[in-house]
This record gives sequence, structure tokens and C-alpha cells, in this order.
Amino acid sequence: MGSKDNLANFKKAYAFFRSAVQSQKAFTYSEISAAVPDWKVDTVRTYAGKKWREFLPKGSKSFTLNAIKFPYSEDEFIRMMSQVQSKSSNPSKPELPENVEVLVEKAKESAVLAVDIYNRATVSFHSQGFIVMMIIAWTALLQAIFEQEGTDYHYYKKDGSPDIRDGDQRTWELSECIKHSVELPEAVKNNLELFILLRNKIEHRFAPAFDLNISGECQAMLFNFEELIINKFGSYYSLNNMLSIPLQVINSQTPWQIETQKRLQGKHYQELKEFVEAYRQGLSNDIFNDPKYTFRAFLIPKVGNHFETCDTSIEFIKYDPTHPEMYTDIEKSIVAIREKTVPVANLDCLLPKMVCEAVSQKSKKDITISFHTKAWRFYGVRPKNKKGGACRADYCHYDEVHNDYVYTRQWVDFLVRKIADETEYQRILAQK
Repeated sequence: MGSKDNLANFKKAYAFFRSAVQSQKAFTYSEISAAVPDWKVDTVRTYAGKKWREFLPKGSKSFTLNAIKFPYSEDEFIRMMSQVQSKSSNPSKPELPENVEVLVEKAKESAVLAVDIYNRATVSFHSQGFIVMMIIAWTALLQAIFEQEGTDYHYYKKDGSPDIRDGDQRTWELSECIKHSVELPEAVKNNLELFILLRNKIEHRFAPAFDLNISGECQAMLFNFEELIINKFGSYYSLNNMLSIPLQVINSQTPWQIETQKRLQGKHYQELKEFVEAYRQGLSNDIFNDPKYTFRAFLIPKVGNHFETCDTSIEFIKYDPTHPEMYTDIEKSIVAIREKTVPVANLDCLLPKMVCEAVSQKSKKDITISFHTKAWRFYGVRPKNKKGGACRADYCHYDEVHNDYVYTRQWVDFLVRKIADETEYQRILAQK
């Protein structure tokens, strides 16, 4: 019997099993043989013992199937029937050209490493490490797609010869891959372009921790990657079964969160935050609100009415902008539990009198308004006039409404450290 005949028989067998899944009716070896006339009952029994042990239990005379027992696609079933051990033992793994498979595996493993870094409690390089590894993952994934489609993603010199660097021909970096990826939605491209810019800052300049500000974009970057790798190369390469949802310990605005936000107000963080905000402001509302650019979610306590409904603590409901009415009840629930917040200008900043009180309490020295004025002049924290101007953002902010300056907690801590040195304290006192 030729390979074409075998393939035709495999497809007949698959059609029989899929029909059995849909009907939920019991069947026997004889009925399988009747559905595939080229197979005798003994042939069916042999296949059952060697190939179908996962879904046809040994020793039974009749069988029933459901989607859990028989989850295979036709391609997976045909690979299961292969005489090649590597194919039959792992039928869910799609057959890919070697160069494509290498790139897809690289993409998947890089993404898994990225999430591992982001979720690891003992690592402080969360978002930075995630971004670097996800850039590698996305580059490999897009190159794998080009390789599969026959698109040349290599660089060439002006004379047409290969551009060789360190013994290998240069391939497109992620920014160039994006230009040639016509299928990528604009929101996905904008998301990736933000992270390319941030990656450059991470690799070539100092970049402080900024996890709290870009977590939505990070989540969207991962979801977009997962969707694309499944669409192009199958569910075998899904990250879903390898990753878990990290447990959340933040129930509301905790002291840890508040303190973290205070420490994040340093100069480098402020510059990076302004950079991200400027990038966001350059996007259209449609792109900025697209979940493919940034993922936003509320964690709503879920109450299960039955034991069977409590096996998953968190469910992600995919937003479909074409059916907004589906989310009316969810939005009502969110409004019902959402904390009411009122925007406050210069949140957690202090007036001069408050600075004096705080420094006095911590330093055990009597700090007056006069001394405070000498201190900000001595360290050049702000201009002398009250019309605004350049000031050290980590210590001081100009309040336009009141035409005055307010000071940060960092300024308090800075002063306490400085005046602990008696010589420095006297130098400030001598300031005119």
C-alpha cells in the first residue's frame, strides 16, 4: 500500500474519531474497520495498542471519545500515525524547516526567560531584563516568519555582496523587521517601537527601575507575542502551559507602594517617565486605547457558586471592540468597587514650615524658616524669585497656582544627612 493510500486511510480514521467525539456514541474496533475499508479488525487492534493508547484504553471492547480525550487536529493525528518516532511520539509539534524551527524555539525560550525575569521576586532588574529578552524573542519570531515565507531578511552592501559581521551575515534588527511586517497591526508596532527605544536606553545609558509605569505595555507585548506565535506556528509553541499568573500581594495602596513611588521620584526616573509619557502623547486615542498597545485590567474578586467553578481564581476576558455591549455589566461592577481618587497637585510635597518640622524631628536640631532659606540657597535647589524657573526636580517643584515652591521628602532626607556633619551645618548657617 502506497504512502498516498496510507494518508487517505489516516484521514478516514481521523474523520471517524471526530464524528465519535461529536456524537458521544460508543464504538468498536469493527466500526473503525468499516469506516476504513483497507484496515482489517486486526490492523485496527494493532494501531490501538501502538498508536492510540492515549485515547483508547487497553482491554476495552467499546469506546467513547470527547474533546479532552481526543484533542488532535488532522495534521497532529497524521503525525501520530507516522513511522518516524520523533513525529509519532510528539504529534502536537508541527513540522517546520530546520531554520524556521531554530528561530521559533529561540523566540519561545527568550519569551519564557523574559517572563521569568519579570516575575522573579529576588530580581530588581524586572522590566529592564524583560524588555531586553522580549526584544530578542520578537526579533527571532519575525525572522522565523520571514524564513517560512521565503523573505530575505539579511543586509547587503551597496555592491550587492553580503554584509558580513564577525563571520556571519547581518540580519534585520527588530525595527527593520517591523517595517517589513505588513500583517502587524499599528498598535502592535507602536508597542514594539516604544520598547526598542527603552531597550536602547537600558543598554547604552542608565535606566532606573520603572516597572510600575509600563506594566500595561509589557503585558500587551507578551500577549501580542503569544497570539502571533500560535497563529503562525501552532498551539504547540504557546507559552500558556509553561507560565502561571503571578500571585498579587497588593490589595490597595500599601505603605510599600507609597514608599516605592517616593523613591522613584529621582532625576533619572523622572526623565524616563517623561520620555514614556511623551511617547504615549504622540499616539492617537485609538492606538493608546487598543489592548494590543497596552493591556489594562481590574482584578475583581470572583465568587464561585459551586465547587467546580472555583478552580481558576482569575479569568481574562478578551475585549472585542466590535461588541462593546458585552462589557456593560463588567463596567458597572468595576465602577461599583473602584476606589474614588481625586487628582491632587504636588501630592506628598511639603511647604517650607513642614520641611522645618520634619528636619527638626529627624535631626534633633532646631531648624527655622531662615535656616531653610539658607539651605536651599546654599545647595542651589531653586531660583531666588517666585516666578518659577529651573529647580532641582528631585528636591523642589514650582506651584504655579500659589506662585511658590514646594519641597519633596527627598529634600528632607538630604538635609538631615547633610546637617549631621557639624562643619556642613555651620557652612549653611554662614550662607547669606
